Amino acid sequence: MIRYSAHFDEVTRGLTQAEQRQLPFAISLALNYTVEDIKANTEKALGRRLDRPAPFTKRGLALKRATKRNLSAAVFFKDRQAEYLELQEKGGTRKPKRKALAVPFSQRLNKYGNLPRRTIERLLKRPDVFQGEVNGVEGIWQRPRRSKRHNGSRGTKGSSGLKLLIAYEESADYQPRLCFRESARKTADARIKHNFRRAMQRALATAR
Repeated sequence: MIRYSAHFDEVTRGLTQAEQRQLPFAISLALNYTVEDIKANTEKALGRRLDRPAPFTKRGLALKRATKRNLSAAVFFKDRQAEYLELQEKGGTRKPKRKALAVPFSQRLNKYGNLPRRTIERLLKRPDVFQGEVNGVEGIWQRPRRSKRHNGSRGTKGSSGLKLLIAYEESADYQPRLCFRESARKTADARIKHNFRRAMQRALATAR
């Protein structure tokens, strides 16, 4: 989450008494309009900056709305999504929660670029597949057909003819590419004054 302070001095000069009475409500509306703009822009940017983000990732954005008694609003990623998107935002090294990270090689991925669920479990049930270390590479390997065992095959390591299906890696490095914080600030700077004027019009129209 980022912190952004909006100063309304310039747009509140010369307000009438009626406008002054509606000022807290108008500011709360302006803040809410702005975080809605940030959320909408971020959702569009996810598809451009990330490789086929899953629906779960896209649903990760949430809002905290302002009220006239609490002039604070926020747009943020929920905890579960923020846990892995932080590396996309700042870059860094991902360490596995368990023993290792599963990196697919000769495997079909789903439309979001991920291994389908239960892929490892399914592979390890096959009689021609085993889990272990070959030539210093730990992972899941497929044994060649008998007729090919001495010929080698494409996508193998060494001369054993074994095919690497999934490698186990100790870590994975990420470069920053999400740009959530930078984009949020730019959107806020571009929209806050317009949103305040729009908010004041609504506040006056609904004044009692």
